[in-house]
Amino acid sequence: MMLLTKDNLRTLINDLIKKGRPVIGPMGEGKDSCYKPIGSFDEINLVVPFPTKSSKEFFLADSEHILSYTFEEGNKVSVKEPPEPKEMVLFGLRPCEAASYPIMDKVFGWDYKDEFYLKRREKNIIITVACESADEFCFCTSVNISPKTTEGSDIQLTKTTAGNYNVNVITPKGRSLASEYEKLLTTGNEDIVDFNGPKQKQFDISRIKPWLAQNFEHPMWHKIALPCIGCGVCTYLCPTCHCFDITDEGNLKGGSRCKNWDACQFAMFTVHASGHNPRDTQSKRFRQRVQHKFNYYPDKFERTLCVGCGRCIRHCPADMSLLNTLITIDKLANNEIPSTKHQTPNNLQAPNPKT
Repeated sequence: MMLLTKDNLRTLINDLIKKGRPVIGPMGEGKDSCYKPIGSFDEINLVVPFPTKSSKEFFLADSEHILSYTFEEGNKVSVKEPPEPKEMVLFGLRPCEAASYPIMDKVFGWDYKDEFYLKRREKNIIITVACESADEFCFCTSVNISPKTTEGSDIQLTKTTAGNYNVNVITPKGRSLASEYEKLLTTGNEDIVDFNGPKQKQFDISRIKPWLAQNFEHPMWHKIALPCIGCGVCTYLCPTCHCFDITDEGNLKGGSRCKNWDACQFAMFTVHASGHNPRDTQSKRFRQRVQHKFNYYPDKFERTLCVGCGRCIRHCPADMSLLNTLITIDKLANNEIPSTKHQTPNNLQAPNPKT
């Protein structure tokens, strides 16, 4: 077993920064926590299991210039493309968040190759830290992910009872980094910290997709979506939501083409040029989000567009719960809740854990 002491971990991170390799890590506390470029290891906060914002902005930027242009003399146009991305080291991600990137890779590397996303993916190394605990919003096991899954990680660290870290090198990029810093690694056998949290599945994922495919017009959608205010927090914080818009901004001197995050929960998201909106109510928009994650995406890529991190539940201002929605669907699919096409049961959804 390869081990990395906490002191050597500090040395590793600080040396990467010293050599000019950007290191992204979890910083801040509570709702102010997020992933940011760090200046030293001491800025990292590994106590916060899930920073409010996910790390996806370092691969799919919330706003970025695709190109810029200027008008020059002689009716010439000068076009400038964005600079090549630098290699990044993302440290301290939890396993479920790292698992989101192979899911996103399928979207951005499928038909059209999105070079902005794919180049960043190529030039990054992800070092995850296995979860030691979970809260009431976590449901990774229900979507077939575990608190120690290695999918999407290049290196995974697992804390030992002695306060050190077991080092699991997973990919060639991970092996390259481990070889570079092999002097910091030791060998030994130390017990792993036991996971303290719910391990059982809270719904049967195999029943969700068939029910969604057969119940597009179920009255449940209206009742469950009533609290939704369409703010888009769930989509912006989700590590697997990936909708974006492209806008052109310019003047007589030049301009730029920008790529910006968008969200299916916004009323303007599906408005046609004619003014018609096929998703003109919030219940239709909420239904789209659930259908996309657990029906349409699995149809295309044979896996779920959700890693069970619970961010959409923790930070929803209307106290909505995707987990409770999925539990409800599971019960409807298993006939544990009576339902007809013309009546929505009163006991449709369990209360949100926050309330």
